[in-house]
Amino acid sequence: MNRVSYQLEIQDVTAHRIEVTLNFVPCQNIHLLSMPAWIPGSYMIRDFAKHLLTISAFDATGSLTLQQLDKQSWQLTCRQQPVTVIYQVYAYDLSVRAAYVDDELAVLNPAALCLGVSNLNSLPQQITLAKPQSAAAESWRVATALTPVDGTLELGFGAYQAADYASLVDSPLLAGVFNLQQFMVDGMPHYLVVTGNNLADFSRLATDLQQICQQQRNVFGGLPADLDQYWFLLWVTEQGYGGLEHKFSTLLLCNRYDLPAANSQQPDDNYQQLLGLCSHEYFHTWWVKRLMPAEFKPYQLAAEQYSKQLWVYEGFTSYFDDLALVQGGLISPDRYLLVLEKLISRVTRSPSDSLQSLEDSSFNAWTKFYKQDENAINAVVSYYAKGALLALCLEGAMRQQGSSLQSLCHYMYQHYLASGTDEHSVFDSLSALGFAELADSARDWVTQSKPLPIQHAASQLGLTLNFRPAIDHNDLSGSGDNSDSIAFPASLAAGVKVQQGLLTITQIIDGGAAHQAGLMVGDQLLALAGLKITEQSLPQLLRRAAAGTEQMLTIYRKDRLLTLQLPLQVAPAKIACLQFTDNDKASRWLQRNIATLPTVIADPTAPGTS
Repeated sequence: MNRVSYQLEIQDVTAHRIEVTLNFVPCQNIHLLSMPAWIPGSYMIRDFAKHLLTISAFDATGSLTLQQLDKQSWQLTCRQQPVTVIYQVYAYDLSVRAAYVDDELAVLNPAALCLGVSNLNSLPQQITLAKPQSAAAESWRVATALTPVDGTLELGFGAYQAADYASLVDSPLLAGVFNLQQFMVDGMPHYLVVTGNNLADFSRLATDLQQICQQQRNVFGGLPADLDQYWFLLWVTEQGYGGLEHKFSTLLLCNRYDLPAANSQQPDDNYQQLLGLCSHEYFHTWWVKRLMPAEFKPYQLAAEQYSKQLWVYEGFTSYFDDLALVQGGLISPDRYLLVLEKLISRVTRSPSDSLQSLEDSSFNAWTKFYKQDENAINAVVSYYAKGALLALCLEGAMRQQGSSLQSLCHYMYQHYLASGTDEHSVFDSLSALGFAELADSARDWVTQSKPLPIQHAASQLGLTLNFRPAIDHNDLSGSGDNSDSIAFPASLAAGVKVQQGLLTITQIIDGGAAHQAGLMVGDQLLALAGLKITEQSLPQLLRRAAAGTEQMLTIYRKDRLLTLQLPLQVAPAKIACLQFTDNDKASRWLQRNIATLPTVIADPTAPGTS
């Protein structure tokens, strides 16, 4: 059977270099070899080909002509006999999107390593990973959702296969020392791989993930029909955070201390964040990896692929991710309210809430959301965060009429799975479910640049939502007492960070005190009202100075010493404070749904163990 084959050899761990040998039988005299420019799920041009170091091609007769056409494509002139292409790739990108090799592990995304061959992408693709020739790699194993060519190969180095090139680039591989746990959902094996040697409760993590998976499965009424396995590939490092969804797996990056400690009770903030990340990526198993925007059918990885629907796919996912934690009993309703408060505050405190619409944010993700600068708080709406709040608004309205957002997701999954969705599908689905008026409102929420009716949605879900001024730039939640008797400190309305020993402006909110004073990003703060500014003293100075007055502010701007007048004013009331006021409504929304689940199995060797 004709196929395209890739041999990956970790050639030099210290230099982070991988040699790739590509073999195929040409079907024409000229083939185009192309490296993807981006990876699905991360909407930014990554230019993976920039890490390619050398490339050459030959057949049994001799060398072949390779002409580079652009930053990521080579034209290969062939003879009618098998071709071999050899190239080296630099692999040291500490992210879930590309390739990384060191003496501890290898994280390999084929999208960043495997050149696609024109007119052969629909053929089966085989990728063979050779074991590194080093003492450090002696105990390494391999984890991936790809199918072993040899059915007896389990967690080992060797050959794996994919149905086509699209499936190959959607299947990361992880090699190294790791802990393996297995659990079942609807009789389907799920695997948890955690890299490195960690002081953590792996069994608890697997059990919690099992409950999360069950909750997300309940949204859609069952696992996807073609899902035969699922892998959580958790890359643990000193400092890092992120995740990327794939059809049969997710590659996740976390801090070592995000893992649950042995004998811990309630999840701490770090572990809760990790569970939310896992929940988010697993929801994508249905919601973007199978049901997806029609414009992504198929993915075109050579250039940007635009969609106005990212608010649906990332926003809804961001709503259901933490919801699964409370519905599964992993966190308390009160802790969930804190999550919601932070979500709401991130959106409402940002001037961009009234500047950019959700559909524009989605369409311009490539150049705005994924390339944020110091002005992003004023210019860029997060289709993750505001999309999640729109989902909350839909949830409130639908539950008021005896339905739920789950019914909308289930309907869309059933009706658009084959064709994909367009920018009208959410509204058409709402109308089909009997929510025509809500569909009109939702269309307005998506296309217009204005705040969402989240206070009304909160009341529909049994909550009271009030707002209070921020205590400082990092303040995003906390119910507090919203009465007028509380003396809130003056607000700088700017982000600050210690740089070169001085507190430096990193972000300025339009219309706030810093903006009115004429401060700019990069200004270094020296003194307020004649008193020295430090990271510790600035909050005290803002708290003690009288609101409604102006105070002298001394700064460095580049190499100039300047004096400005800072108007001292309390921040506008934009920090969310939530309280339960209708327990019946809230309990129906946040009801704990615990399924009877099999025991988690710790299995260090074989994925096939049941």
